[in-house]
Amino acid sequence: MLDFFAFVASGTVLVLSAYLALVYMASRVFNKPELSAYARVELYQLFISAIIFVVAFGAFAFSQEAGKALVGGEPITVSLNYLQKIIQRGVLPAYMDLISLDVRLTYFSALEGRQGPGVWHYAVKSMPGLEPVISVVRTLTFTMTAIFGTLTAQVLIFNLIPVLTAGFMLPAGVLLRFFPPTRDAGIYLIVLAIAFQSFFPLIYSLNSMAMDDIWKAHGWGDEYQPYTSLPANLFGKEFSLLDPEAIPEWLHIPDAAQVAHPTFVTEVLLFLPFLSFLNFAALEPFFEGIASLSLVALFQPALAMSVTVAFVNAVTKFITGRG
Repeated sequence: MLDFFAFVASGTVLVLSAYLALVYMASRVFNKPELSAYARVELYQLFISAIIFVVAFGAFAFSQEAGKALVGGEPITVSLNYLQKIIQRGVLPAYMDLISLDVRLTYFSALEGRQGPGVWHYAVKSMPGLEPVISVVRTLTFTMTAIFGTLTAQVLIFNLIPVLTAGFMLPAGVLLRFFPPTRDAGIYLIVLAIAFQSFFPLIYSLNSMAMDDIWKAHGWGDEYQPYTSLPANLFGKEFSLLDPEAIPEWLHIPDAAQVAHPTFVTEVLLFLPFLSFLNFAALEPFFEGIASLSLVALFQPALAMSVTVAFVNAVTKFITGRG
């Protein structure tokens, strides 16, 4: 690809050189000083464009090597691995746990018992107070779906960046710089290609390193974990937020009280309406996961795009001298 555009650029230089030579000769023949001045100015711009041709590809390669030195690898590759890690070890496990939790909570909420003699009996829920928890679980499921969509779009963008920058933006910008009407557009495309090839993914890579450092500083592990899965015995008998036998443990009721009233304490506490908030404790891993995933899915792309666009505009104005 580079050889092709080098061939095209060389041909462009030859054609423009021949054109300017004809203009200069015409200025001499017809005694037109303005044509001679035009030819000199355009010849100078042609020389500058040839220098930019070399400098642009050099700056492109230098920015890639600088990014590798800073993050220990290709910035785009590091960023893609970071996003894939968030999706595979954060969003998808959390989404599957939320779906499972929704199904099980709906099942427990539908369980009913009948109290009273004969035709006078009435139905009561075996586990009241789950409807608010189910609503929150479904809201979290929708939120996780939106986060998954945002991260998938970012992965798609990172896969397209090498094709668009090295395959289109940079060569097109260099060629457009040779022609007077498109010089500013050419400079803009060159800077845009360099920024999105190196500067944009570099922000993601640095954020990945920062998250790992924060995780280590707090003693949570060697690397950032976007989601901590639910305990395997959440719906079991050893320790379950939805198991009535676990309520005394949550409320720190002394064992002596449980021995004196083995069933009364549990049965009374289970049906107290204000104790339904205990079920929300089961959602703590999802709240913590969404809190950190929101940084990657919402804040980080906005920050990276804003900083990159500001960088492109500033460098373009500096090169063109139109600040």
